[in-house]
Parts: sequence; structure tokens; C-alpha cells
Amino acid sequence: MSSPRPPRNNVGSLIEWMRHLNTTDSIENARVSIAFQHHEIHEGNHYTVAVVDTDVDIAGPKYVRITAPNTTKHIHLIGIVSASAACLVEFYENPTPLADGNALTEQNNDRNSANAATATTFEDTTTQAPNNDGTLLFASRIGGTGVAQTRFAGSAADREEWILKQGEDYLVKVTVDADNTEVAIVLTWYEVS
Repeated sequence: MSSPRPPRNNVGSLIEWMRHLNTTDSIENARVSIAFQHHEIHEGNHYTVAVVDTDVDIAGPKYVRITAPNTTKHIHLIGIVSASAACLVEFYENPTPLADGNALTEQNNDRNSANAATATTFEDTTTQAPNNDGTLLFASRIGGTGVAQTRFAGSAADREEWILKQGEDYLVKVTVDADNTEVAIVLTWYEVS
């Protein structure tokens, strides 16, 4: 959705529109504005999926797949991964899926909106062997191993959003360093044409 445009022929409407641009907080007299991502929540175009797996093992990485629709919608994605022990977090484009996995329910962050996500998400997607996870776009470690390893849980996040290619699959892959690691994957995105 584009930003509101000033009215062209009505002076009263123009004045009202200008008041909207200069809204201030009544207590602090500070200008009020919100980030575009937050605005998309208000528009009913912001979505979340969250997956928690309490038993990820070395032999079986945790996968979450998101598929961008092949439409005019652009998916602006941010991901966060947390784990109870050391692991490697990777984000791939264009994997070769062998099986979809379990479909996830995309939640609209505006709980009053009836809008549904056009992106689809799956948990435990499998890829064709060997190593057809796709093109690596981002990687980060949580925790550490060896003598200087960390003794606490951690998280990894790419703070800048990714605008996903239309009609493309993407994978978040978490490879743990120890069996029985608890992993949480949260994907948030907004969809705009």
C-alpha cells in the first residue's frame, strides 16, 4: 500500500492531512510516527510463524521453509533463531525440496484482520541429497564449541529484512552441535505489492 497522498482540491482536507503529518504526543509534545513495518501490521499485511522443537539432534537438522508467491506481492522477511546449545543457523535460497514437510499456520499480527498470507510455510522440509539446500545467503553461529565455548543459550537474527524473490523457496536450517537441543525459529514478514 502506498503512503497517503495530500488531497488536491479541498483546502479543509489538505489542512486535516497536514495535521496528520504533524501529530504530537499530548504529554511529551513529541512528534508521533511509526516504522513502516509497524504500519503494515495496522494494515493487516504483517505475518508470523513460530516453531519450537524441543529435541533437535545432530543427525537431523531443523528446517523451516517459506515460499514466496509468484504474484505481485513482495515478501519482506526477518528471521530469529534461538537455541539451548551451540548450533549453526543458515538461510538458503532455491533449495531442491524432496518433501514439503508439515504446513504451518501463518498468523496475521493484526488479530482483527481477515487478511491471509500469500507466502506459505512448512516445518521439517527435506531436501534432495546430497546437500541440495540451495544458495547460502546468510550464516551465523549460536554459542561455541571447544575450550572457549559459551555456557548459555543464544540467538541469531539477521536484522535487515530480505525481500524474497517471487515464486522462490527459502530454507532456514539449524544444525545443532549436541543432541536434544531445543530450537525456536520465528519468521516475521509483511507483504506489499
